[in-house]
Order: sequence, then C-alpha cells, then structure tokens
Amino acid sequence: MTLRDIAFGNLRRRKGKALLITIGLTTAVAAFVLVLTLILSLRHSMDEQLSSYGANLLVTPPQSDVTLSYGGATIEGAASGEVSYLGDAQLQTIRSLPPDQVVGVLPILLAPLEVEGRQFLGLGTDLAQAEQRKAWWKVEGRLPQKDNEVLLGLNVRNELGVQTGESIRVAGQDFVVSGVLWETGDQEDNLILLNLPVLQKLTGIQGRYHLIEVTAARSDAVEPLLAQMTSELPEAEVTALRKSIEFTNQSNQALADFGLAITALIVIVAGFVVATTMLMAVKERQKEIGIFRAVGYKQRHVASLVLMEAAALSAVAAGLGIALGAAGAWATPQLARGLSLVFVFDPLVLVYGTLLAFVLGLTASLYPAWRAAGLEPSLALKRI
Repeated sequence: MTLRDIAFGNLRRRKGKALLITIGLTTAVAAFVLVLTLILSLRHSMDEQLSSYGANLLVTPPQSDVTLSYGGATIEGAASGEVSYLGDAQLQTIRSLPPDQVVGVLPILLAPLEVEGRQFLGLGTDLAQAEQRKAWWKVEGRLPQKDNEVLLGLNVRNELGVQTGESIRVAGQDFVVSGVLWETGDQEDNLILLNLPVLQKLTGIQGRYHLIEVTAARSDAVEPLLAQMTSELPEAEVTALRKSIEFTNQSNQALADFGLAITALIVIVAGFVVATTMLMAVKERQKEIGIFRAVGYKQRHVASLVLMEAAALSAVAAGLGIALGAAGAWATPQLARGLSLVFVFDPLVLVYGTLLAFVLGLTASLYPAWRAAGLEPSLALKRI
C-alpha cells in the first residue's frame, strides 16, 4: 500500500473533516477570484470609459497668450489670431506614439469668423472622432459631412435664430446648418464647429494648430505618455488633465484596497480552519500513526502523508473556488444593474487562484504535519 492510497483512504473515512477543510479553502479561493476579477473588470471598464472624459493630455504652443478656455486648456488670444501654433511635425510625432497607449489624436484649429455680420470663434477638427471621444456631445441633426456644412453651438444658434437645415453666411460663403450641439456648459456652446480641412480652407491656415488633444487608451498610460511627449516635444507644452485620471485611480485603488483587505481576512480565517482541523485529525490518528512508525515508516513519510492529504483537498478547493468566484464576478454586473461594469476574466486568475489554494492548504498543514511526524511510536502505541 502506497502513501497515496493511505492518504486517499483516510480522506474517505473522515469525510466530515475533509469537507470542512475543502469548504474553508474553497471560500478563500472563491473570495480571492471574485475580488481580483471584479478589480480587473472595474479597471477594464474604467479604461473603456476613459475616452468619455475627453482628452487626457493637451499639447499647446509654449507661452500661449490666449482668452479661450477649451477642453481644459486656456487658449488666450485665439479669437484675435495672436497666438503661436503647433505644426505638422509635432502632430506626426504624437501620431507615432504606440497605438496601444493612444486611442485618439485631435488637432484643433481656432479662428475668428464673421457670421451674418457677427463675430464668432470657429473651431476646426475631426468632428466625427471628436464626437466619439466626447460622450457629453449631443447633436440635434447630424455632424457636418460636406464642405458647405457647419455645426453650431447652442448659444450661437440662439443668437443667430437659425434652425437645422437653414443656410447662413460664414466668412463670405454660404453654409448649411447640419446640426446644433446641445448645451454643454462649456465654450463649445459659443463655437462654430467645422471639419478641419474646411476651416483651413476658409482661413488659409495650413499645417498649423492651436492645440492637439490626446486621449490615452488606459489610465495607467497617462503618466508614461506625459513623460515621453514632454521629452519628444521640447518646443511645446504638454499638460495632463489629472482630475478625471486621479478620480479614476483613487476610486480603483480604494475599491482594490477594500476588496483585498476583506479577502486577506477570509484567507486568514480559512488558514486557521484548515490548521485547526488538521491538528484535530492528527490527534485522532495517533494510534494509526504509531502503527505506521512501528512498522518502519519514517518521520518524513508521516509528514508527507498529511501534506498529501492537504494537497488533494487543495486541488479540489482550487477548482470549486475558481468556478464559484468567476460565477460571482459574472453575476455581479447582472444583479447590480446600475453598476457600469463589464465582466473580464483574466486567465492568470486561474493560476493565482490555484496557487493560493495550494499555498494556503500546504502552509496551514505544515504545523500539523510536523506534530504528526514528531509523535513517538511508544506513546502512540499506548492507545492501542
């Protein structure tokens, strides 16, 4: 009879204690997998929504003098045109950044425009991409698709008294109002918005921009991008809009710390349950262990026997715990409808959950195994 046969035979005979140990380990693994998966899912969801905060980084010319606050940057003097520019060289440098770190690059040109005898500020950019990156944009009508179409901020529409589909005179040319941008509470309400090539043609300003918005793919990519862009664009100023990033990171960190603290507590309790149950089993088996020692089993054989039982129960607990934890993480977004969370399961969670089960099970069994191996055969045999 091998040690493995003896170990599995003992587990079958003592089903109650084996079940108690399995439940303890399963609870620890399930809690760990649940919390870790929820943290990863939360971070993935927040990174997906990162673009809805708008630009994370702004590139502007150095010592800009300007009076407009747009997208979190102060752009003084843009209405008068008395401001320095960024060029195509800086734009290409930004567009060459790693695509896994950057999901959006929006060059922006600002210029004063005469509209129906009044002065307004025009903004030229890639409006289709801007709408994707600015979740707060709501357009009545549609974005400009032709060279003779414009999008009006709400205040501009109200001042001009025009509706979608009507024509207005912009810089001496006829344009159709394709849509109206609903109130944003920002400077966009006071802008005439055009696609970048259209504004460039109207103003004759080619290859120059007042600022460039950069949207990072992930919150943890903002700082590396800031450092890289600052190094590669010494002639420009690069600013990180930290408000949304810091809120995201703080929220993630607070939730992660709370979840991990709860998980650590569960793991400690589970380890205590395993160690206590194993010690009780060793005491109940003193007679059996005494016989093993009397017939020639060495201390390492007895210790291996206890650890082998712990490893078997750890393997079962790993499978059950991972399945229960993953199911709980999947069910959380379904049950909490108001929670903006996308379920994401990282294969590494399987590895970490399995490691936790074995490390916890074997670590908690070390002392019981040492106690079992240290039993004197003569004392144990007195119980026969």
